Amino acid sequence: MKPQTSQNGVVAVCILKGGMGKSTIAINLAHRLQENYGETVYVDVDKNGHGTEFLGFGNAYSKNGHLEEVIFRDTHPSELVIETECGFSVVPSSTEMSTINDRMKNQMNADVILKNEVVDPLRADGYEYVVLDTPGDPSKVADNALVAAQSFIVPVIPGQGSISGLERIMESQLLPIIEATDGAADILAITPNMLSESIRPNKPDRRLLEDLNRNWADYLPPYARITDEQWEQIDANGRGDIPLPGIRERDALSDSFSNNEPVAQYDASCDQIKHFDTLAEIVAERA
Repeated sequence: MKPQTSQNGVVAVCILKGGMGKSTIAINLAHRLQENYGETVYVDVDKNGHGTEFLGFGNAYSKNGHLEEVIFRDTHPSELVIETECGFSVVPSSTEMSTINDRMKNQMNADVILKNEVVDPLRADGYEYVVLDTPGDPSKVADNALVAAQSFIVPVIPGQGSISGLERIMESQLLPIIEATDGAADILAITPNMLSESIRPNKPDRRLLEDLNRNWADYLPPYARITDEQWEQIDANGRGDIPLPGIRERDALSDSFSNNEPVAQYDASCDQIKHFDTLAEIVAERA
């Protein structure tokens, strides 16, 4: 029997490839957790800081020194927390993330620094959920985020390199962590993201969905699963009442970041919010 995840309320949104929509997933997940389950903090440790910028905190991203003081000195991470109109709190990324990454390599217990200095103190402050927006390339910061979380959501998008990015993070990082923890760490979901409306044969969306349902079905959330019989029905008679699987591109999703908001706050009618609610439910039950 697979060991149960030791719940700590911490989840990392992660994949070893940029442009997968990690920040979109992480920000909207944080918002739905806050709305439905409890106090949530979004922690951006991606050196690119896209999530921090999306939420309107570019000035915090450009301000060096503070995150480094938390990780390597005695500054408490609560001093970095930004309270937002979105409900959830934010610990912003910083332009100094590359320097922090290099310094981590030379520290004792280098893989648990982020857990010890940032994540655990935030949990002790009363945050029920911590959502980590992780780097899209191999790094000591990425290792730290995955060790701190031990619960993972992996977004993938149609197109070249997406599945290879999934395979790389599974083989080089996630599966070794799961093995090292004797199965206590957990992949909560692999979610197709940024899909178009087309699921016709030989199109990128179709190839991605077929690959995920063929090779990674155990990790797919309910909204991403589609059976062979459903594919046959789609190809013979059209989609009918079969819902489009995966998280779809929507103007509301992209426009919400221009307004520095999660999509449910920007446009409560967006039909993709229910998928972020599903991910939040999975996190609340298992992370």
